[in-house]
Amino acid sequence: MQKRVYIGKICNEDVQSIVQEALHWVGWEANIKPGISIFLKPNFTYPFYKEGVTTSPQILEALVAVLTEMGAKVWIGESDGGSYAWTAEEAFEGHQVPEICARYGARAVNLSKLPREMAETIVAGRRVRVELPSMLLHDIDVFITMPVPKVHVMTGVSLAFKNQWGCIPDVKRLRYHPDFPYVVLAINKLLRPKLAVFDGTYFLNRTGPMDGDPVPLNLLIVSDDLGAGDLVCCEIMKIDPNHIGHLRLAMWEGMMPRSLSEVELNTDPLQFNNQRFILKRTLMNWIALAAFRSKFATWLLYQSKFAKPVHDLAYLIRGRPKDFTPQW
Repeated sequence: MQKRVYIGKICNEDVQSIVQEALHWVGWEANIKPGISIFLKPNFTYPFYKEGVTTSPQILEALVAVLTEMGAKVWIGESDGGSYAWTAEEAFEGHQVPEICARYGARAVNLSKLPREMAETIVAGRRVRVELPSMLLHDIDVFITMPVPKVHVMTGVSLAFKNQWGCIPDVKRLRYHPDFPYVVLAINKLLRPKLAVFDGTYFLNRTGPMDGDPVPLNLLIVSDDLGAGDLVCCEIMKIDPNHIGHLRLAMWEGMMPRSLSEVELNTDPLQFNNQRFILKRTLMNWIALAAFRSKFATWLLYQSKFAKPVHDLAYLIRGRPKDFTPQW
């Protein structure tokens, strides 16, 4: 059976209708039963809404409204920002989550505050262990991921698979970076997201995930398969997924189609790809990337006693983040 991906233009006046249309097209209405427990994982990689960086309150609310109207019990969850940069509660406030929960009876949960356990699976013949919230492993019927399509200075792109990185509750999740392709796919195998709802109001070009150039495309992309959704986004962004480490591994592992011929689409994604998305790394990005790929450098720069002075020096060169303060 072919994977299905819906691409539609967002109309600000009636976002809820396009969400309903998308769910119907991918055949997901039949899976949403009264009383079912659904977890939504938005991308809150910033303490407040930022175009092309985080999931918009508008798209989040529209999906919550549709799901609760169908009788689902909805959870919205995120972990604290890396290195204590901000709390999930601050990100919830910055994305109107308390108001959305109050209107529809949904509940917000900080994944960093939940009981957690080590889980393991096999990726490409390698045993991978990762710490995850017990709730997501045992108590959720349906996991829906809500990424924002963007380039990423460390991982090439940040799409549906990558969005589950934020389910690692440890604020020092950086320690998993050297094995990123294997760990991120292990997380997806363990949590088994069933649906991807991409907020393509803005895509992000140049230097994601937190900075860059927001590109207004006003697209809602919904897929019943994360790999198929990532493939379609790569097509729109004119990015070859074979050049992205974790996507190449996902194809090898059978978690992602190799061609759009394996995907059923409601419309041709080529009509939306007017612009080639290009990743432009700064010198500091290249230095960070070297650390990203090295277990020793990751420990030295992020977990050792040298982490704070090294980052203080980096901030002296490039300036400190203005909206949050990581603690090293």
